[in-house]
Amino acid sequence: MLSLVIPVFNEKDNIDELIQRVEKSLKDYSYEIIFVDDSNDETTAIISQFACGDQRIKLIHRKNKTGLASAVICGFENAQGDILAVMDGDLQHPPEILPKMMKEIEQGADLVVPSRFIPGGSDGGLNHFRKLVSATARYIGKILIKSLRRASDHTGGMFMLRKEVIQGKQLNPVGWKILMEIMVMGSYQNLVEIPYVFSTRNLGQSKLNLKVQLQYVWHIIGLLKRSESDRRFYVFCLVGGSGVLVDMLIFAILGYRFPGMSVNAKAVVSAFIAMVSNYTLNNLFTWKEIRGIKFNYKAFLVNLRRFSKYLMVSSFGILIKSQ
Repeated sequence: MLSLVIPVFNEKDNIDELIQRVEKSLKDYSYEIIFVDDSNDETTAIISQFACGDQRIKLIHRKNKTGLASAVICGFENAQGDILAVMDGDLQHPPEILPKMMKEIEQGADLVVPSRFIPGGSDGGLNHFRKLVSATARYIGKILIKSLRRASDHTGGMFMLRKEVIQGKQLNPVGWKILMEIMVMGSYQNLVEIPYVFSTRNLGQSKLNLKVQLQYVWHIIGLLKRSESDRRFYVFCLVGGSGVLVDMLIFAILGYRFPGMSVNAKAVVSAFIAMVSNYTLNNLFTWKEIRGIKFNYKAFLVNLRRFSKYLMVSSFGILIKSQ
């Protein structure tokens, strides 16, 4: 069964059409629609009326709570289906592509992401400013986080997945882009993109503001901390950069304290100290699992063997430097 989660906030003018289009699109499937509603207008009453007449429609009204990502997680926690989907309630995500997404799931996809940026897709529903903001957000994410490069449109907000993709995962999104959280923290192999046309908002007001944009940046930072492969890469780069500074500093100190020392000798000593510094810092910060190893004779031998291999490889740099 498909559980379609739709977070809404003051979308009273769109609910009727949205439900009709979803029902028409999913007429050949078993499904439920879960509205997670943070509204303070008539939206809640309108959804409640539909829910009373159709048991497939569920309403979760949250008081004094906001946040699209937390609303989606709330919907997931209450979902009965083995397939989960998310779309906005403002009709900018076309319900008509839901059957295409279901077909990809049936054919083996773990995660289906509609994209505006592959052949057949379009972001024509955005004005020029929104397009610029969206493009900036996408490229920041892709540059900094490897997992986000698997899709051309990780900021679109509409997606479908098998429930096991997030089973047992601790999702902790900030702001509006829950898909990023799933792409980084979820367990999946087959990600499929399909094209879609992002529609123009006809009714209601956009929720994009400066706070939402700052939340996106904060979310990126949080994912970098929690994504072990990305965290390790950037820490490794920082440690490497620190090694360059250590090398230069030691070389300068040796030149000042031992003016008669040859350039090659200073280069070898400073490079060796920098290598020891890099190895130590990487053990402490880059590979966190090493910290949990208890110190004993066996661990000492293992570490000594690793350090020896590291020195052998790094010594090529010393040889080049001393020429």
